[in-house]
Amino acid sequence: MGISIFLWAMVAIAHAATHDVIPVPRKDVPVINSFSKVVNGQAANHAQFPWQVSIRATLSHSVTVCGGSLIAPQWVLTAAHCAKDYTAFQIGFGSIYLNVPRLTMSTVTKVVHPGFDPVRLNNDLAVIKLPSPVPFSNEIQPVQLPPVSYATKTFQNVLGRVSGFGRTSDAIQSISSTLKFENMRIISNTECATVYGTSVIQNSTMCALGWDQTNQNVCQGDSGGPLVVNDNGVYIQIGIVSFVSNRGCSTGDPSGYIRTASYLYWIAEQTGVNLRN
Repeated sequence: MGISIFLWAMVAIAHAATHDVIPVPRKDVPVINSFSKVVNGQAANHAQFPWQVSIRATLSHSVTVCGGSLIAPQWVLTAAHCAKDYTAFQIGFGSIYLNVPRLTMSTVTKVVHPGFDPVRLNNDLAVIKLPSPVPFSNEIQPVQLPPVSYATKTFQNVLGRVSGFGRTSDAIQSISSTLKFENMRIISNTECATVYGTSVIQNSTMCALGWDQTNQNVCQGDSGGPLVVNDNGVYIQIGIVSFVSNRGCSTGDPSGYIRTASYLYWIAEQTGVNLRN
């Protein structure tokens, strides 16, 4: 199921795009016995990303792995394409090992942004409600959302950090059994639009390239995961992993993210989370 959706997305976007480079969602990896992520990433340390969650999204007998972030005791933030077509979710918390979470919760409750465009991947975000509040610990903590005043902040040339359990290479089909992270440089939407076009790259989109080398990137299985920055000693989530190009994860094309600050009021309306000015 995961692979068939991936191929459909490529075909659908190919008909709609005017550029040769096509944005492709970064999920659609079926669960495999994967002991083989972020491409050319670094191994995460214990409790380094306590907000990171793994999501096993189910439709019928098919399971797809995505990432997400804990934003409140009972709410997880992820990509719309990780939630829209799925009926049940198993969420893993508090571990750098995909198959050994410290806590697991199952739920069927989701809210997908009503403006989600599965072709251009605009408004690619959703929230998943947990059956009960998560008990916080050193390994499990919510990430801070940006303040409302950051809605117009571009973060251009700022160092961001993205984490996930996705593939570590275009050549490797299986996802990672351990959490990886990578440093990314936020680029301007103008620069990113030269690759994907303005119908894909909008004000609510953010793009990034590898900080140290161009082949650092997110890949399949990382969708929905958090892109964070250090803001005066506090990590805030500025982006949600959405797509890379159809040319591959390590080609040097920028990866695309949903700009979290553009959706703060929508997130608060769905979850009741308190916003900061």
